[in-house]
Order: sequence, then structure tokens, then C-alpha cells
Amino acid sequence: MSRVYFKGARGALVVYDIAEESTLEGALSWKLDLDCKVVMDNGHPIPSVLLANKCDQDKARSKEPCLMDKLCTEKGFAGWFKVSAKENVNVDEAVNFLVKHILLCEESPPEEGQSGNINLKQTPEKKPSKCC
Repeated sequence: MSRVYFKGARGALVVYDIAEESTLEGALSWKLDLDCKVVMDNGHPIPSVLLANKCDQDKARSKEPCLMDKLCTEKGFAGWFKVSAKENVNVDEAVNFLVKHILLCEESPPEEGQSGNINLKQTPEKKPSKCC
């Protein structure tokens, strides 16, 4: 994808169709592309969450939770959720999880070599005016 799609991003939801296993490969490819094109000020990838969509469908087959946890760790996702955009299942939870991770990243202490201090210019002292 073009960098224009990612411009200004602070986090990402990467979605695949749980009923179509092949879409997971596409989602992992997007994650790799995302990590290559968008980084935070400290050089780390932006937080991202993997969403296994269409969990409401009968034919939905998801991987074992422990396998998904391992996949997310290996690929750099903050976490994953089974969701249904159609039925609004776990959507709010997933977005809240991502927002918490974004805020944690933005509030994290500065990297080594950075002071984290703000340097303010000191204004010259005003001399008292002479009154008559």
C-alpha cells in the first residue's frame, strides 16, 4: 500500500476473514508493509491489533487461541480479537485495547539518550520602570 494510506497513523486494526484462512496471509503481509512504512517517533512500529472477523458465521474456524497468541507475538501485534463487524461482537473491546496501547506508547518514557525534558527559552528580566 502507498504511504499516503498510513500517513499520520498512530495505530492500526488489521482484519482478516476467519472463514477464509487464506486471508490471514494477506493480513500478515499488510502488517509487514505497515511496519516497514510507519513508525513512531522512537523508531518502533505503531501498535496494531489483529482482528479475526466474521466469528458469527457457522463456517468460521479460528486457530487455537494459544497459536494466535504466539502468531501475534512473532508478528508484532499487540493482541488479537475474534470479532463480528456485522453483529458488533468485540469491536468496541478491540478498539479500546488498541487505543490503550497507543496511549501507553505515547506516554512511555523517552528512549536512552533522550532527556524527556522540555527546554524553554528564558525571557529577559523586565527592569522595573521608573515612575515619576
